[in-house]
Amino acid sequence: MKFSISIFRFCAAALLVVTLLFPRYTRPGTEATLAWDVSGYYLYLPATFIYHDLKRVAFLPEIIEKYQPSFSPDQAFPIENGNQVMKYSAGMAVLYLPFFAAGHCIAKLTDYPADGFSLPYQGAIHLGSVLAAIIGLWFLRKILLRYFPDRTVGWTLLLIALGTNFFNYATFDAANAHGWLFLLLALLTHLSIRYHELPTLRRAAGIGAVIGLAALVRPTEVLFAIVPLLWGVGSLAALRERLLFQKQLDARAAGGPCLGRHRQHPTGLLEVRQRPLVRVQLWRTRVQFPAPALLGRVF
Repeated sequence: MKFSISIFRFCAAALLVVTLLFPRYTRPGTEATLAWDVSGYYLYLPATFIYHDLKRVAFLPEIIEKYQPSFSPDQAFPIENGNQVMKYSAGMAVLYLPFFAAGHCIAKLTDYPADGFSLPYQGAIHLGSVLAAIIGLWFLRKILLRYFPDRTVGWTLLLIALGTNFFNYATFDAANAHGWLFLLLALLTHLSIRYHELPTLRRAAGIGAVIGLAALVRPTEVLFAIVPLLWGVGSLAALRERLLFQKQLDARAAGGPCLGRHRQHPTGLLEVRQRPLVRVQLWRTRVQFPAPALLGRVF
């Protein structure tokens, strides 16, 4: 255990040192943290909490002119009624939220503009994203220690952290979705293992929340649900038994909520916990697409 924890600490320190030695969050224009795709992921936050303009995003041209996160305001697109449609889903904005709040407080307490794109916001989002990748590495260590010797786990962590593209997405490009999805997948795997060891309502809810967040970041990541559904399935018989959860779904529909079903199948609470996260995206869409006919064309 001591070897792998020492390697983890070394990797975490290395990632932080590299981030601080080559601080992307201090760079201008498209080299900044909040640039290109990241600026699109993030745009929900200043639009909602600073400018209170999620419909028309009228502040965006001024931000583009001042900070140049991209060559044109392509983070959102106009539609027929004059509103703007965000290019990306809202999942990354949900994950960025605590660090956006920290950056906003710092900007308010200092002389930096509280406009959502000044240095405090850039630094908070970037360093928060580095922290997320490091936490993901911690959960990976916990998972691997269940199956491999401590020294094997330590060397594996070192190779992944410093010898793969994880290094880039945990330092220079940390604010992209990759490091965050690494954290979510590691956390989901950890929760799935724990759930199958001892099923509880809390662990099932955690599984559903993680899958909901991942799908909100990238809709294709709804495939994360395969992890808890098939964890521990090593034969056709086990697969057949796992898939029988549909009968319990029918039993609940006929006789009311059934906690026993949740205790047998990790799918039990996925739909329950994902609903608030789905509502976040649907609420955002309804704000930008008020006409039902237009909603029908989009979906």
